[in-house]
Amino acid sequence: MKCVVVNGTEQKGCTYNLKEIFLDELKPRQLTEFYLPKDAPNYCTGCKLCFVKSETLCPHYQKVEPIWQAMLEADLIIFAYPVYVLRAPGHVKSLLDHLGVHWFAHRPDPRMFNKTAVIITQSIGAPNKEAQKDVKTCLNWLGVSRVKKIGFGMMEGVIWNEISEARRAKFERKIRKFARQFHDLTPANRSLKTKFIFQMCKMMQTLLSKKTPEGQELSPDLQHWIDNGWVVRK
Repeated sequence: MKCVVVNGTEQKGCTYNLKEIFLDELKPRQLTEFYLPKDAPNYCTGCKLCFVKSETLCPHYQKVEPIWQAMLEADLIIFAYPVYVLRAPGHVKSLLDHLGVHWFAHRPDPRMFNKTAVIITQSIGAPNKEAQKDVKTCLNWLGVSRVKKIGFGMMEGVIWNEISEARRAKFERKIRKFARQFHDLTPANRSLKTKFIFQMCKMMQTLLSKKTPEGQELSPDLQHWIDNGWVVRK
């Protein structure tokens, strides 16, 4: 199994330890890891070059492309990050912003359609659900149908070694049990949600195709849909 991990922090604390236990249980054949903010792109400037021309012209392409290619090649995509003010860290969101060009509404990559993704989060005690939502939404719009989530409330503190052994043992049992469901990973079936989003965007691109006069240069998005055989230009 090939895994890619996007770590939402460079600190080797609670999130890191939970992720390491998960990987120890999973034992992937091949592992690629990125650590944010070190490996994260700068904030999106809104230049729209990725949409109107090519993602290769993005001023942050050199940072984004290795992460995107690793996601395309992986069997399992893992996002592991701490909760900041009830949400995902800003550098995680910055990466997601740059992946918008590959959403269903623009230029989706069919290699994402049968992938599985995992979101691992932890907080001092605040709910994890809202902090997981941005990443799950982005993954769904990238075409990932199977997204599994797990969150932890540390409660006793933010330093891993200062948390009681009993509580750390409880966390380990929980995340090892969670990891075991991915031992025999099979390609994910397309969910009703991603099928609906795809069809909605297909209708949009088909309409744009009909409105684009013969001989006029097609948008990169529409050309992508035609090249993949999802839209037939008559």
